[in-house]
Amino acid sequence: MRSILICIILLAASNTLSSQKSRQLEKLFAAYDKAGQFSGSVLIAEKGKIIFEKSYGYRNAPKKEKNTNNSLYRIYSTTKIFTTAVILQLEEQGKLSVNDKLSKYYPDFPKGDSITLANILSHTSGIPSDENSDNTVDEKTLIKYISSKPLDFSPGTNWNYSNSGFYILGHIIKKVTGLDYDKAIESYILQPLQMTHTGFHFDSLTNENKALGYEFLSDHFSNEGLRFKTDHPFAAGAMYSTVEDLFKFNEALKNYKVLKKETMDKAITPYLKDHYGLGFQISTVFDKKRVGHDGGGPGYRSRYYRVLDDDICVIVMSNSELSHTDFIIPTIEKILYEKPYSIPAIGKTDPKNLTKVAGTYSNENTDFFISIIDGKIIFREKSHSMCSLIPVSNTVYQLDEKFTCTFKPGLTRETDSVTIHFRDGSVKTATRSDKNFVWGIIGDATPNGWDGKDISLQTDLKNPNIYFLKNYRLNKGKLKFRFDNDWGYNLGLNNDGKSIAINAYDFLIEETGVYDIILDMTNQVKPQYSIKKSVQ
Repeated sequence: MRSILICIILLAASNTLSSQKSRQLEKLFAAYDKAGQFSGSVLIAEKGKIIFEKSYGYRNAPKKEKNTNNSLYRIYSTTKIFTTAVILQLEEQGKLSVNDKLSKYYPDFPKGDSITLANILSHTSGIPSDENSDNTVDEKTLIKYISSKPLDFSPGTNWNYSNSGFYILGHIIKKVTGLDYDKAIESYILQPLQMTHTGFHFDSLTNENKALGYEFLSDHFSNEGLRFKTDHPFAAGAMYSTVEDLFKFNEALKNYKVLKKETMDKAITPYLKDHYGLGFQISTVFDKKRVGHDGGGPGYRSRYYRVLDDDICVIVMSNSELSHTDFIIPTIEKILYEKPYSIPAIGKTDPKNLTKVAGTYSNENTDFFISIIDGKIIFREKSHSMCSLIPVSNTVYQLDEKFTCTFKPGLTRETDSVTIHFRDGSVKTATRSDKNFVWGIIGDATPNGWDGKDISLQTDLKNPNIYFLKNYRLNKGKLKFRFDNDWGYNLGLNNDGKSIAINAYDFLIEETGVYDIILDMTNQVKPQYSIKKSVQ
């Protein structure tokens, strides 16, 4: 009787603690939601029990349709653990071995006798990574292209993340099973686990729960990120899922329903570097081992891992590139482990003050660009991607406590300089700049080619946000718009053939001729363009 009473007391205490953590997590995400800094879904579980699950933001911004716990998100490189699981299942069945040489499947692959499947799974093969979908469109194109490139290092001697290696694993799965890669994942993983909301071919998916992926997202403005024309990046990152389906997968892995214990132990043991095993990322949180895999690409961020000793599962999926996903997770962990934490205090800022901090700031080494869009403070350092800052006060803005921007007013009350504290501890100060930064065009359709400098576009003083060239000769080929010779900020064509997106597809110039070119940046969120043959 006494033992039963003790169990009841312990259970009640556990439930109270879980409820407390749930309330704290609710406050955390409510703060980021209020600041417009998170759009997506979250699921957190302890010992197989979900203690927090909620969704925020829009799955379809123009229609004002909210995300739900059934929202479908691209998971990008989280796909790699599914690819890995099938390879390891095939090894358990005796159909292949992770010690197989790549030459067994591709006899003509250079140095294929020195590369094992384990090397590929652990990113120690030396196979260079390629992100260009044109080079990975099918097996023949992929192998021909990758074979022509030198290895980054001798296999097994170093570590370098390689999506190309996982593309190859996808084709090997087909060779061994006789099934297309996506059908093999369905047959070996999705169907047995009844993961009915996980799959491939996201672009053509018509499910009402599909969450569109945004490069910019606010209450009044949005622009979708690049939508791939094919199931790129294939076995390295083509899948979509929901938080609940990923939790099903987590529970199946934990209970050895996907892989045997000895196989799973091998997969989550560091292979060469302490942060990666066979297809699984390995890290620690408060000295506790956690395993899983992140994913990220145009429009989406996926974070999934399990803390082994404490059976904690964290799944955070977002459909906005500006979401503070990476900065939220450390606070989640502090809450789960009852460590001191702080929730961002969203400062009240004077809208007039925001216009004062907007502008370009420069020092001898770099440039910083601050834009205000729909009340959001968008920060970008040259050659880097943009991020959204949280206002702390009229002069201080932050990503988190380790990344802050402090603006200093000048004598004219305009912001004179900014001091930036970076996450690595470095500090940079820059002063307001009057440098003339312009958009240009780059590509083999231009005289300078892809490796040269931009062909600068002209501007009109009356319309400084409209860039143009009139009667300009272009060659048959491709081009992109690029800001100040900087690949950190370039614009291409999305797969609808109409809208513009960051790092999207090249604009195709079908024949040599004289063209009028316009890039309209009046709406920074949703730029417009025109490339038309000049009227003679």
